[in-house]
Amino acid sequence: MKQLVLMLALFPVLAFCVAAIFELRATTKPAGKLRNLIPAILGLAAFGLSLDPQGILHVSPASSVTLSRVMTLLSAMIACSGVFITYSRRSTAVWMACGGLVMLFFWIFNRVVV
Repeated sequence: MKQLVLMLALFPVLAFCVAAIFELRATTKPAGKLRNLIPAILGLAAFGLSLDPQGILHVSPASSVTLSRVMTLLSAMIACSGVFITYSRRSTAVWMACGGLVMLFFWIFNRVVV
């Protein structure tokens, strides 16, 4: 059971890294690569913030709700990034959507208790 939870917890990192690798290997212009990498970078940043929000921000129980709502919205935008950005491969959009949806699930139930 612990291995399943660990795999689920690390799935967004895997999804965002695979999507970033696919986009880095694409034969597009450098500006297009950067545009396509922004959601993956934001996804990795959101994952890092979900691990330790107290390490980066001063989070109280009252501000935890606001942080969770903002990061839920950001995760939803990352999951829907395939609608706004034309990726080089369809599988990249699928990886970004799956990673974003798992991050969305994490942030919906994430609350900091001080």
